[in-house]
Amino acid sequence: MIRRAAMLLAAMGLFAAAPVNARVLNFHANLDGSGAASPTDSKATGHAVIHVDTDAETVDMTLDVHGVKTTDLWDKLVHRPIGPVHLHIYGGHDHGAGATSALAFPFPYGSDYAATADGFQIVAKGSPYGVSAATVNSTVPFADFVKSLEAGDIVLNIHTNAYNDGEIGGAVIADGAA
Repeated sequence: MIRRAAMLLAAMGLFAAAPVNARVLNFHANLDGSGAASPTDSKATGHAVIHVDTDAETVDMTLDVHGVKTTDLWDKLVHRPIGPVHLHIYGGHDHGAGATSALAFPFPYGSDYAATADGFQIVAKGSPYGVSAATVNSTVPFADFVKSLEAGDIVLNIHTNAYNDGEIGGAVIADGAA
């Protein structure tokens, strides 16, 4: 009887592993001094791979940075819940110093950060958008965050002691986009 009920539930799709409409959107960002909000002369570089799960409303990111050590990260932000690495939403494709932007998604300093020989790495998995947005008092709904990502209006920025506005940064671009 139990086996028959399990087969019936499976046939109805109640044991499905993942929702049929779930999507994972894939993005990347190349970071350098020219991509920072206020361009810098930094020789540091970075590369991020970002995955957004539209069903779970979570963000995964793997970021590899060369030329900036964890000890270089802006002390003021390292010790605050928002951390020194953020996704910023801009009002358009102009990501320069005069453009309007809002902090949308922080990567708090902690166990996701690891020192490497010439920089650091962040591996963040399943970071809930709602929790992260609340950390920075963002009122941007998840759907608008996703639209901003898809439109290329988001920049990944790394704040350091030497460059409080951001030492390196780069536009977040949808994989497959030109």
